[in-house]
Amino acid sequence: MVFRVLSSLVSSRLRVAGILVLLALAVLSSVVRVHLYGHFEGIYVLKTRPGWVEITDDLIFGDEGRLLFALPAEPIIRFLRGDVSHAKDAPYREYEWFRSDGSGFVRAYFPDGTEFLTCMSRFLDSGGNVTKGLFVGGALPFDLKDSRRISQNESGMAFFDGNRWNHLWCNVNESISSWKHPEAALPPSSWRFLGSGVVKETGDELVIASSHEVVLDGEPVRIDRHAFFKSGTRYVALAIRITNTGKSPTGFFYVYGDEPWVGEYGSSAGNVGWVRDRLVPYEGTIDTRAYRWAGYFHYGNEAAGESHAYSGFANFIEWQGSLCPDLAYFSNRIGFFAREKDRVPLADANNRVLFLQWGPRLLNPGQSETIILSIGMADRDPRTGFPVKPDTTFDAAGYASLLATGI
Repeated sequence: MVFRVLSSLVSSRLRVAGILVLLALAVLSSVVRVHLYGHFEGIYVLKTRPGWVEITDDLIFGDEGRLLFALPAEPIIRFLRGDVSHAKDAPYREYEWFRSDGSGFVRAYFPDGTEFLTCMSRFLDSGGNVTKGLFVGGALPFDLKDSRRISQNESGMAFFDGNRWNHLWCNVNESISSWKHPEAALPPSSWRFLGSGVVKETGDELVIASSHEVVLDGEPVRIDRHAFFKSGTRYVALAIRITNTGKSPTGFFYVYGDEPWVGEYGSSAGNVGWVRDRLVPYEGTIDTRAYRWAGYFHYGNEAAGESHAYSGFANFIEWQGSLCPDLAYFSNRIGFFAREKDRVPLADANNRVLFLQWGPRLLNPGQSETIILSIGMADRDPRTGFPVKPDTTFDAAGYASLLATGI
């Protein structure tokens, strides 16, 4: 099991960058804007206001509706270097990570022809802002002429079953707020980005880190994130350490959630909640100490009048360690939920959500709290077809040693 690192393609990407520069110089005028991310994923021409266009070197998820022309770098790179063959008898991965803005992807390939994709910070949030760091969301640049690459199912976290892409997790809805003003949530795009990078790489494991800073009630708070990818798995372990680096006590609320659209991007149809021992067809909260994970199952919710003619794929999010969420709930809208005994079906066409919340949590100066999550795709019981959480053993001692290395 090996990782195939795409950084070896830098020289080819520089050639593509040269083409981009030449194109920009050739067409540069008062109605053309050049926006370079430094990714050199290709040449993309986007429409802006009437009579204006934007030339960029990457296509970020959310901008595809503005695309006028696409010349992805990948086909050019593969032509320049020649086709590369890979052993098919063991899983392998490829990844790409840009330290400068904390964005990239990790893609796992399996001997049976299936693939598991995780994109991070390759999207514009609901405010049209770019997110930097280890936040699930976005998609790879695509060519409009390549039918396999235009599927929005191939975004966030997604699974290729050998025939088609199946969507699992969308752009994460993640935020932090002070315990005095929980209504003033700070999305990741507003956090001060301190840096990112690959901090560990072995034949079996890849660890990427990103660091951030926010100010809560006048006190600086540092947020260090580590994502752990293991060969042969279809999930990522995410450790989030929150530290009060100020001189006075402060506190926080932390939220992690999604309307994941399991099965089909843009649709919650067929999504029913699941926990360890049952399906969850109605809105309601989860006892986060009795249950340590939850997810959505693309099976069909009978309480919503749905049949079971769906894909059978499922996702999961697991909370590990001693810091459990103080609240977890299934609902048809963010921030609100009925009691399960009220029997409000999970039935919204595109907004069946799962959210976790920590807080209020007090942090004295120098004190840290660590949230550990496993997020990914559930296995399937071959007898029943129902979801099963995979083994997600987390090396807490190894994580502690990584914290001392920095980015």
